[in-house]
Amino acid sequence: MTWRTARGFTLIEVMVALAIVSIGLIAVFNAIIQMAHSTSVLRERALADWIAMNEISAIRIAGNFPDVGNFDGTTEFAGREWRWEARISETGVSDLRRIDMSVGYEEFPEDSITIMTGFVSRATGPGIQVDWWGASTAGGPAGEEQEAEVPEAEDTPPSPRPRRERPPDQDDDQ
Repeated sequence: MTWRTARGFTLIEVMVALAIVSIGLIAVFNAIIQMAHSTSVLRERALADWIAMNEISAIRIAGNFPDVGNFDGTTEFAGREWRWEARISETGVSDLRRIDMSVGYEEFPEDSITIMTGFVSRATGPGIQVDWWGASTAGGPAGEEQEAEVPEAEDTPPSPRPRRERPPDQDDDQ
């Protein structure tokens, strides 16, 4: 009787291969889960940043110079309730206040997702308009509005656009 030599894998070789593949798949799944979690955290942080910017802007455009202190509120944004807290503090400048805005979930108000800082000046508000190309309409002390003298369009010739000199091409010299 002749014995055939067995071809193929032994049970131990198959089990070792399956163990290696399973460890690799676990690592891949953990990486996918971690990436999904990071994406959701970044989304929540971006939403909280937008809320903080919106609330700081609301304080700025209200037109009132805020008093030093703390106040808070809630807002609905992106289908969720958020809680924000503003801390108004003095700066070294008399007409400038610092706003530290922290934003978190309404369910967990003690855990803030983001903290953003902004500044508000006594001279800003809805009544002040700035001409970025010329004089300001508020040229006096803070809170006083002055009429800026703006020349008529007919009297003012258009300002020529400055020409930019092109450097000579290096290929011309060769």
